[in-house]
Amino acid sequence: MYKYDTKAEKDYKIIANFKRPPKGIIIFDSFNNEWFPSKAIKIDNNQFNLRTLKDDFHREFGGDSKNDLFMPFHYVVEFTGKDYYPTVQRPLTYKSLIPGYEDYISICVIGDSNSDIYPRNLYRIIAHTLLNPLHYIPGWKLNPKGNIIYHNLGEAFVERLLEKELR
Repeated sequence: MYKYDTKAEKDYKIIANFKRPPKGIIIFDSFNNEWFPSKAIKIDNNQFNLRTLKDDFHREFGGDSKNDLFMPFHYVVEFTGKDYYPTVQRPLTYKSLIPGYEDYISICVIGDSNSDIYPRNLYRIIAHTLLNPLHYIPGWKLNPKGNIIYHNLGEAFVERLLEKELR
């Protein structure tokens, strides 16, 4: 079971950073992932749910939702109002805290990918805001098109729609 290490997050440590470019990208949802599933949000509605996700994470896995800034994954994508918004949850230079995927850029989509509905705009946001810019980070030769792991994503998440948007 995952245990949040508050001391490691509060103290900047050089070992927490990527020494080499990330190996790839891992995308999962907040409901079905095996490391820190959040049952607080099954369907991502147009409300701001990030606070609920963060509070639920800290209640289940440790840490303090008021003082601990970072989540174990780099980005969260959520539906708020009429559109999808990605938010940074961990500095991009920091390794992920996902067991076995520490050397990956990690993206968490709020909700349950078995029952949520994802319009084309979600794939455009992920591709053009989060993944395509990775080409331009000096020293990183990450190929988002070829290095994506879709972890426990349900049928509602259509991988080919995301891959169609990638450069």
